[in-house]
Amino acid sequence: MRKFLYLFIFSCAVSAGAQEISISTTQSDVFKDDKKHTGLLFSESDGQGGFVTVRSYFGGLLRSLKGYYVEHYDKNLKLLNETEIEVDNNRIKGLMVDNGKIFLLESVLDKKADTFSYNVWETSFGSFDFQKKSLFSFDENDIKKYFGFVFGIFAWDNGSSQWDSSSSGEVTFSKNKNFFCVNFDIKDKDNQTQRLFVYDKSFNLVFQKEFLRDVKDRQFDYENIDVDDANGNLFLLGKVYENNSIQTKKKGKANYHFELYKITPTDQISTSFQTEENFVGSLFTVYGDKALSCAGFYSERNDHRYKGVCRFNLDPETLAITNTVYSPFSEKFMKDKYGKVKDKELRNLKLRKAILTENEDLVLNAEEYYITVQQNMAPGAGMTTTTVYHFDDIVSVKMDKDGKLLWARNINKRQASAGISLEYLSFSSTAVGDDTYIYINCSDKIRKISNDRLEFKQGGTKNLNLYAIKINSVGEYSFQSVVDNEDTEVPYFVKEGIITDAAGKNMVFIGRRKSKKQFLKTIIN
Repeated sequence: MRKFLYLFIFSCAVSAGAQEISISTTQSDVFKDDKKHTGLLFSESDGQGGFVTVRSYFGGLLRSLKGYYVEHYDKNLKLLNETEIEVDNNRIKGLMVDNGKIFLLESVLDKKADTFSYNVWETSFGSFDFQKKSLFSFDENDIKKYFGFVFGIFAWDNGSSQWDSSSSGEVTFSKNKNFFCVNFDIKDKDNQTQRLFVYDKSFNLVFQKEFLRDVKDRQFDYENIDVDDANGNLFLLGKVYENNSIQTKKKGKANYHFELYKITPTDQISTSFQTEENFVGSLFTVYGDKALSCAGFYSERNDHRYKGVCRFNLDPETLAITNTVYSPFSEKFMKDKYGKVKDKELRNLKLRKAILTENEDLVLNAEEYYITVQQNMAPGAGMTTTTVYHFDDIVSVKMDKDGKLLWARNINKRQASAGISLEYLSFSSTAVGDDTYIYINCSDKIRKISNDRLEFKQGGTKNLNLYAIKINSVGEYSFQSVVDNEDTEVPYFVKEGIITDAAGKNMVFIGRRKSKKQFLKTIIN
């Protein structure tokens, strides 16, 4: 009772007008794997209240990728079926679930056949007997030409992100997974070159193209690709440096511009735009049913500071720019962060999530992320070096469809680790209707800091509570405990939360304490 009253008082202190948070949870049985170190790679709804997951597992001294667990859980989180896939020269690049079937996208380097290929593995829910279908392949000559290596030299990623990018191809799905693109960044020092393959959800090839921009590879920063869910058309965004230099600033101005390309089976058009007197370190595209936008954070000083947010709206048919808005962080935001209004720019912001709502509002959720290196004298051992990873304040911003800033909030948080248990830190987020939800792990001793502000404190793995923070339509936020550490045997990897439905209401987490593991499903009501 004392703990509940403590949380209630502090939640009211944040905002008396904040709405109640209604989130239900379901936990699986606690289980143990043969492999201790696993990570949640993909998860998707099965259309029946349950979900399918792909977990990667690691082994050896350097914790290298060794294989995958593929599992199907029902709506009560009871395990229905499972299989294990061992890694040789293959990687799982994507997951699709449709009409009672599971599809896994796989890249394979076959050294005996001198080929590199993409395949799809298919099974029904009931059988879990995966059958392979080839999508495309490169022979030895293609690999030497496009990737600049010979067999035996191949760089693989560790498969730790829902949105994958590596030398084995980047897979990007459209909003409802009606189409997907496999994108290869080709080794070509004289031109920016990318080879693109677009497929529909039945794995029919829609088109393949080679994108070529006549600028040196190092002077083109590829930003991202968006796939049109209606027809598979691509929107490719890049940052192009000027004056034959990769310096971001010259004569006090930005030494670059952005270029957006629309690529279809029969055509390619483009547009370019400057950042005026501002600096924009990176942009990304968001494409909804009607809206096409490029958005990000901007600065008046350089590429590594942040004064506010910007949004460029474009006509999705012609790529004509229809609106450009730069919105500085609000006074409310600065008071959140510093306790008073300051003419100061932020640094170390890392974008974690961009969400385009049904009415074309845009939510950006970012985090102050940075790395420090500490050197200490150890008795009898000389100098020791420790790398510390910091996950500090959360920055959440919402713009309307015209780029007007609706609200901006800074959520004070302090988390750090020397490389151990990083999965428990940071946050996951979603948006439902006009509300934004952020899940974090923290101690139940939420600290009150200057000027009636709150700070979420890091707890040890034995004292981690899963909290939900809700920001409503006018920017008021409240919070409550979703899973208390006393009610679960494991803390959850909050950084690896994955949304499993199109509405953004359902999210899946994996948790671990030593050899014990457990799934958690949260549903926003």
